[in-house]
Amino acid sequence: MALTVVSFIVVMSILVFVHEFGHFIVAKRNHIVVEEFGFGFPPRLITLGERDGTVYSINAIPFGGFVRLRGEDDPSQVGSMAGAPKIVRTATLLAGPAMNLLLAVMLFSVWVALTGLPDQSKETGAVIQDISPGSPASLAGLHAGDKIVAVDGRPVADFTALQQLTAANLGRPTSYQVERQANGASHTLTLSIVPRARPPAGEGALGVAIAPPPNRPVTPAEAVAFGFEQTATLIALTFSIPAALIRAGKPIADAGFMGPVGIAAVTGQVVRSSIAVDSIKPILSFMGALSTALGLTNLLPIPGLDGGRLLFVIVEAVRRKRIEPMQEGIVHLIGLGLLLVLVAMLTVSEVTSLVTGTFPSITPH
Repeated sequence: MALTVVSFIVVMSILVFVHEFGHFIVAKRNHIVVEEFGFGFPPRLITLGERDGTVYSINAIPFGGFVRLRGEDDPSQVGSMAGAPKIVRTATLLAGPAMNLLLAVMLFSVWVALTGLPDQSKETGAVIQDISPGSPASLAGLHAGDKIVAVDGRPVADFTALQQLTAANLGRPTSYQVERQANGASHTLTLSIVPRARPPAGEGALGVAIAPPPNRPVTPAEAVAFGFEQTATLIALTFSIPAALIRAGKPIADAGFMGPVGIAAVTGQVVRSSIAVDSIKPILSFMGALSTALGLTNLLPIPGLDGGRLLFVIVEAVRRKRIEPMQEGIVHLIGLGLLLVLVAMLTVSEVTSLVTGTFPSITPH
């Protein structure tokens, strides 16, 4: 329990701090007065000092940080957020989510730099990692460690090629050329196997698990490219999954949204998994996904979030007239209240699932 709580605080503090730092930097560069930049949330414990009109503080609740901008809903104040030009307000609002997405790119880049990418260049074939008992592969005499190099005389470059060639021969005897290591030497043998057209659940036509190819080191450029690609993939999934549920007539809740308790529980699972394998890589990947989610969530056009405030800027630009700041402030206050109600509902549901043991686990059993 203690590990879960501490892990959640540390992980979320980093993500929230990076988000608020984005707002801070852009606001400062555009002459919006930042009245306070706080480490953690109030009440205030220590004032570190003041510089250029900004108070730097350490606060009691060790969770991320916050930026207090002057006049977020009062354009009459000099140096206020509400009084800044629309382009400046837009940049300041986008800066927080953008920093979360950039952090995700960096985390995924570091992850792949430590892990590497599959190396398909050095050898071809598909190496068998495991075989299901009673499967066609088992009955034909295939062994774990065998490498399938050809099907009916057609070379197998990788697992994908093996799948395609096998799928083209379902239900009929097919010749599989296999390389096997025995007594320090490599032997080639040919086995006749009938791939199943209707395999049992969880098994393929042959009943084999293929070992992934060995990884190779990546260049810095490849690592950064992977970071952008992985972040873009997560963004696409974030929108495509709810859309698919709507098209299928299923409740949007099936998308698996999580509240603070759920995120904390999963964070604890990831940290324990990292400790078990003695590697930081699971944490890097998880934090990248969480940072992407945080950035996208804040861009939603919901009052109280960055996206909600950005929506008001867009409306102002379209109608060429500003909505009364006090009215906008009330809308954001109501939006925050509704968000808190939603979080409370998610929290109750997640606590119930944890107590009853129905909360999904990401760790292998």
